[in-house]
Amino acid sequence: MNWKSAAKTVLATSVLMGALLSTAIAQDNPFGPPPWTIGFSQDTMDHPWRAAMVTTAEAQAKQYPDLIESFVFTDAQGTNEKQIADVEDLIARGVDLIMMSPREAQALVPAVEAIKAAGIPLVVLDREIVGEDYNVFIGGNNLQIGDVLGKYAADKLGAKWNFLEIEGVPGATPTIQRHEGFAEAIVGNADIVRLDAQPANYDLAPAIPIVEDWLTRYKGEFQAIYAHNDPMILGAINVLKEAGYKPGEVFLIGVDGQREAFEAIKDGWLQATAIYATGGALGLDMAVRVLKGEAVPKRIVTETPLITPENVDDFYNADQQYVR
Repeated sequence: MNWKSAAKTVLATSVLMGALLSTAIAQDNPFGPPPWTIGFSQDTMDHPWRAAMVTTAEAQAKQYPDLIESFVFTDAQGTNEKQIADVEDLIARGVDLIMMSPREAQALVPAVEAIKAAGIPLVVLDREIVGEDYNVFIGGNNLQIGDVLGKYAADKLGAKWNFLEIEGVPGATPTIQRHEGFAEAIVGNADIVRLDAQPANYDLAPAIPIVEDWLTRYKGEFQAIYAHNDPMILGAINVLKEAGYKPGEVFLIGVDGQREAFEAIKDGWLQATAIYATGGALGLDMAVRVLKGEAVPKRIVTETPLITPENVDDFYNADQQYVR
């Protein structure tokens, strides 16, 4: 073999090895090599549970210093329109993956479509989206939460009682499912009656005037209040205290498992809640696995244990806002 043939052989071999190496890198990092930028689109940061979702994800991102260059988040301030614009902004900024907790499933369809069109992987937390254009969904079983809470209330209150329901964001999947699960648990009990239901958008402040109105409108007619999350039931407790009610006089139920709810259980005001993990840290871990090209489950259902006076001390930690 002359030197020209040898040179051609070396060149061809180098090209082949380069091609194989590029293919291997692409398979290991299908969305581009690290370091990556991860964007988080949050419905609202004006809520302790949702803020914790973002801050735990941000803290977890620091565990990957060689893989994650930047973690950025946006605050939609509780509006669908801004969340769509936020997602478009994250896409324009060239993030490598988007984590999103959507305000409403149907309303956020344009945002999901934009993410798909950009070829950016998506990790969804807490609330469902329409369709399956995501890599991983992480959330609790809200139908099961409602069912367990409804059965617990029926067991404690008996077969005849009236209740009021403080709902979350209209159209959000947890709102729909937490109602449906609770309703299914008491179906067939004609003497268990829902007197009224109003949305307070998962916030404490809007729950206060709703409960104030109910105390006038339904005074003496209700035995329980079921709220779709802890901040709303804590707002109800504030109103009941101001109105002169005593702990346990009304059977109160929440969801989330935040520190103040545990304390309300210990003080006798709240009778039950269910832990609902934020999923922030786990979502970040799944995001890294997606970017690395590793296999991930399509759906991860987090545990949602029922918390009552009997077991609250097993979960309460004065130094933690949320258990997980």
